[in-house]
Parts: sequence; structure tokens; C-alpha cells
Amino acid sequence: MWRAILFLMLGINCTAPFVDAISVYVFHDVDQDKVGHWNEAFADLSIEMVVFSLVISGPVWLLALLGRHLFNLRGYSPRARIGLFLGIAAIVFQYPFEFVGRKLVPNHADSFLSFYLVAAIFLCTAVLLRDTFKQLKLRKALEPPSTQL
Repeated sequence: MWRAILFLMLGINCTAPFVDAISVYVFHDVDQDKVGHWNEAFADLSIEMVVFSLVISGPVWLLALLGRHLFNLRGYSPRARIGLFLGIAAIVFQYPFEFVGRKLVPNHADSFLSFYLVAAIFLCTAVLLRDTFKQLKLRKALEPPSTQL
């Protein structure tokens, strides 16, 4: 489980600089006080993404751990590659979701982002638990049948 969570954080932290660079240097999508201060805006977004990675991975780890105990999946772990792809997807979908939220409902942009955080946490947890269940089924399918005398 730890490997999947660490790869989730790795996916977020390795993808974030590219998305941040596109956001700041290509689209110039920064706060009004940061216009013209592109490097400072990029640094702020980079720090924000580290916090984002902790905000996503901490609850995902806790919920996945609870789900493994609840569904009796102890001893089986999701593949680390799934965690990496979830981390990449969390960042890639976060910026467009936040951008659309700021354009559609500018007064509730923070609520829109909060909804995304909660949805991403539950979706990542569900995908990790589903992969853990698949690993359980795969391992049971590969075990030789028991012979009873």
C-alpha cells in the first residue's frame, strides 16, 4: 500500500511543474497581484502543489487502509503503477476543473475546488481498493486448488 501512495505523490509532484508552467507562462493564469511576476507565481504554485499532494495522499492512504480492513483485503496491495497514474490524472484534471469553476461561478470558485479535492480523494481511494480486490482475485486464481482427502 505504501508504494502505491508514494507513487501517487510522485505522480502529483512530477506532473505539477509542467501544469504549473503551462498555467503561468503560457496562459498567464495568475492572481492579479502576480501579473508580471511570473517566476514568483510559478514558485507559489509549486508550493501549492506540494500541499495539494499531501492533502490528496493523506486521506487516500487513510481511507484505503480502512477500506482494506473493512473489505478484508489485508495482505494484498494495489499496484504502484496505478498510484502513479492516479497522481498524474489528479493534477491533469485539477487545473481545467478549477479554471472552468472560476469562469462559471466566480463567487464559488473555492467551493468548486473543495468539491474537486473531495471527489479526487474518494475516486483515488475507490480505484486503489478496486485494484487491491483485483490482486486478491488474481492471487487466488493462481493458487493451486486444495486437495481434500
